[in-house]
Formats: sequence, C-alpha cells, structure tokens
Amino acid sequence: MDAAFFPEEQTRLEEAIASFSPAQPAHVAVVSEYLAGRTPFVQALVPQYGDRIAFMPLYSVAHDTGFLDDIHRGPEIIVLGDCQNLFLRRIGGFENLDAFLEFAARTDRMLITTWNIHAWNYLVQARSIGACFPVQIVLPRIGAGAIKKTILSGYTREIRFVEDAPSKTPVLLSLGEKKFTLPFGGGKTTVPWPDINLAPLRARLSSKTEEKVAVEDLVFERLARIARGNIGVARAIWERCVDKDEVRVSTIQETSPDLKLTVDESFILLIILSMERIARSDLARVLEPEIDLAPSLFRLKSLGIIGEDRQGIAVLPGALGVVTDYLRKMRMVW
Repeated sequence: MDAAFFPEEQTRLEEAIASFSPAQPAHVAVVSEYLAGRTPFVQALVPQYGDRIAFMPLYSVAHDTGFLDDIHRGPEIIVLGDCQNLFLRRIGGFENLDAFLEFAARTDRMLITTWNIHAWNYLVQARSIGACFPVQIVLPRIGAGAIKKTILSGYTREIRFVEDAPSKTPVLLSLGEKKFTLPFGGGKTTVPWPDINLAPLRARLSSKTEEKVAVEDLVFERLARIARGNIGVARAIWERCVDKDEVRVSTIQETSPDLKLTVDESFILLIILSMERIARSDLARVLEPEIDLAPSLFRLKSLGIIGEDRQGIAVLPGALGVVTDYLRKMRMVW
C-alpha cells in the first residue's frame, strides 16, 4: 500500500483527524506531483474511520457545483480528490473553485483535499487558497529500496536481472575549455584546456576493493533516479521494460527529447501537467479563441511527451521529469 511510503505524513493526517472539531475544522491539503501516490495515500485511511468519512474523487473538470450537493449529503469528514479539477485557467474558470472555498470557510465538516503540486502552487499565489487549508501535507519522493519492495511484491515468480549495459573505459585525458581575462581591456576569452581525470588511477593504486552492486539493485537505483522518487512513474517505466520475467539494465532509459517549444506549446503543456489528465474539449475551452489546439497537440504527441486516450490527455510517465524541468526552466512552474 502506497501509504506505507509516507509514515510521517500519515501520522500528521491521522493527528489532524483526531483533533477535528466541528466548531474549528482544520481542513487538509495533500499535495504531490502527478502519479506520486496521493490518491492511494488518502484511500488507505478511509477504512479506519467507517461511516465518519467518505471519499469523493473528481475524475474530470467540474462544470457546475453539483459536487457541493454530494458534500452536503456526506458524513462529517469528506476526502475530495484531485481538486485541480475545480478550475480552469480561463476567464470565468474559477467559479466552482470560489464556491468550494466559500463552502470550506463556513462548513462544520472536515475537508481533506488532494491537489496536483503545480496547480496548488499556482493557486496559492493567484487565489491564496493556503489560508483555507491550515494543514498542508506535501508527499516526499521515495527511495530505490521502497520502489524495489513495492514493485517486486506484485510478483510471485522470480524476476531475472541482466547486466547488459556496456562498461565504459575510463577516460584519463579530455579536452575542455577555460576562460581567461585578457590583460588589456578586461575582456574574456576561452581557450582549449586539457582536463586530466586521476580517479581511475587512484582506484587502481588504492588497496581498497570496490563493493560490487547487485544487478537488481543497480536496476532499481537507476529506476529511482529516472523516476525521481515518483512511484507511479517508476511503475510505468518498469512495466515497459520487463519482458518475460526478465529486466535488462540497458532498457531502463529516460525519455530525453530536446524540447524547443513555442510559447503556445509551452502553455498547453503547462495546462496538461497541472491538470494531470484533461479532456480535449476542456483544454480547448482554456485556449480558445487565441490558440488553435490541434497543431500544437499534434507536435507534443510527435515528441513523445504526451498521450491521449478516452480518459483525456496526459503527460506520458516516462517524460514527466523532462517536461517538468523544461517548464521550470521557462519559469512556468516552480
């Protein structure tokens, strides 16, 4: 169960529930990036509280305030999942969010909400929503050991790990560049400069023996690094690489296209990333009439960073790190 990855966060959430008072309900925001485990995290707590609690996920963008009627009929503790679906970044797109925040400010129920981290960070700046959720729980990244344990626990048969990645011959001398300040005028120039790597020589001369890492640990260390501690991304990469109960080290590779996007393409990618999964019609509502969605969507698909199915458009798991890095470099997420 993914909740086991976050013991400190689980304790904080249980303490918040234990201290709940209808007179002063302390609402909770559980925040994480796409696929990082926040839904299983809150779902795991629901059975502990029986009829006191209800889980109400928002599977898609809310087009009206009907979800508030469900909350009104619910028990004293409501878990509202994927609250990034309460708004769209467009004129008139915040009405449902505003209605929900108004309800949160006056209700005697406890609201436990989950949010995409990029949507949350944006709304904290744009709408000051943090004031409505005094308990804020950001799920941390998890390590290779936890990823290995949860993935292998799903198998009753043995998985073979093959170390087939080519070994690299240590490079002792390479050519780089070095900057120099010119003596007159204060200008700068770069010249070729030898770079000597003494680490291989030190390793040979050292009397210490290098501890060999097991192949399966090498696989999961690489998997955790590429997934950046995101369990959902790690699972997706794993499923793509396991073949007939065998995993080769060479197949654990990161999607790393050289992204050079237009402003419109970057904005579309931002919306998809922060909404996590969005219908084409809802995405068009954000963009119209200024941006034509079809050509930009085609190019993003051709780059292998987004996909579309019946549930909507989403960033492909293996490209999540690349996409996030690019949008962070563009100062569109932080």
